[in-house]
Amino acid sequence: MKPKFTAMGLSVVLLFALTHVHAATLIETEDSDDGVQKMWVEGSKMRMHTGKGGEFVVADYAKGEVALINPEEKEIIITSQSASAHSNHTKGLNVRVKHLGNGPIVAKYPTQKYALIVNGRTCDTTLVSAKALKDTNLGSLMEAMAKLDFNPMGSEFMNECDRAELLFAQRLQKLGLPLGTLDRSGKIRDKVRRIVKNAPLPPGGFTMPAGYRKISMQQKMKEAMGGAMPPGAPGQMDPAMQKKIQEMMRQQGH
Repeated sequence: MKPKFTAMGLSVVLLFALTHVHAATLIETEDSDDGVQKMWVEGSKMRMHTGKGGEFVVADYAKGEVALINPEEKEIIITSQSASAHSNHTKGLNVRVKHLGNGPIVAKYPTQKYALIVNGRTCDTTLVSAKALKDTNLGSLMEAMAKLDFNPMGSEFMNECDRAELLFAQRLQKLGLPLGTLDRSGKIRDKVRRIVKNAPLPPGGFTMPAGYRKISMQQKMKEAMGGAMPPGAPGQMDPAMQKKIQEMMRQQGH
């Protein structure tokens, strides 16, 4: 006997299918430098719009794949080759995560305050929500992100707080979802504005556009320096070049 579908029943089936194929969790964040950032996540996949022109980032952290997409230049900058083990980054550091009590309500979620303390110095105080992590089911993404470092410059160009950030991320994944950072004056920076479950993905979803030029982050930086950057030898760069690369990385949301 063939199954019969009413118009209403078929609509429900189609809606269910579309929701699960083309929907993800949307996290909107107010960035102090870049305005509003939008990040769609589903499992270990992520897509982020930084609010700068049409550039966006797509990633699959389970596969260690991260790429910056520049539609204006029709270019895909692959940063996956920059991934590295970060065990050496925390060498010689005394890293502690200290609970500081209740934080404010952020994006309708209660938060707890946790400070990252490195060699006795407080680096960041992060607002974390266990309920937000449970509701969004982003534990697998946080776990995958905490295992990889995509900074191509090497730990020699990172300060103590930056070197400890990945270890901080590893510990936060068991505590909750970061919803903001408190500066020394108590003002919230990088604050999550809202979290929307089953949000529609932008066109293209988590895939890289076809027909774009692909280039590694190292090669892109070398081109930006007029070919002056020795491949694989960041320690040979002069301070001015290091500063320019740091600015480039900051502008691209890293």
